[in-house]
Amino acid sequence: MHPFQGRRILIASTLLGGSTLRRILEPLGVETVCAVTREEALDRVGEGVDLVVCSLRFDESRMLDLVAEVAALRPDLPFVCCRVVDSDLPQASLRAAFTAAGHLGAVAVIDFPELARSEGTGLAERDVRESVAIHLYGAPHASMS
Repeated sequence: MHPFQGRRILIASTLLGGSTLRRILEPLGVETVCAVTREEALDRVGEGVDLVVCSLRFDESRMLDLVAEVAALRPDLPFVCCRVVDSDLPQASLRAAFTAAGHLGAVAVIDFPELARSEGTGLAERDVRESVAIHLYGAPHASMS
């Protein structure tokens, strides 16, 4: 049995980012549920998830709104923010968004395209899985929430 079997991760993302994240997280053996809108994401949180992974471009760039709302609803729920695909967003804006996410309650911020450039795609995918696993390991299980 995998240590994360029975755990649920919400992937709040665009369709492209969501399919990429689902593929990257598959080796963890978790159930993934997806949401492409803020409303869907909040519904999934209410249904019970053990961790949220949210992409930068989620629901017309409403990642920060979702971080704040989830922190208010479930302050114990680990929330990971991730840039999944390259964009034309200036580095200063990306840093500001990730800094704000941390202040709002995100436990980790991940720049996957930058990791892939510096480490290669395989190692970057491993880093994303490890970051999620670290925060999932200490999270209270959704069925106990």
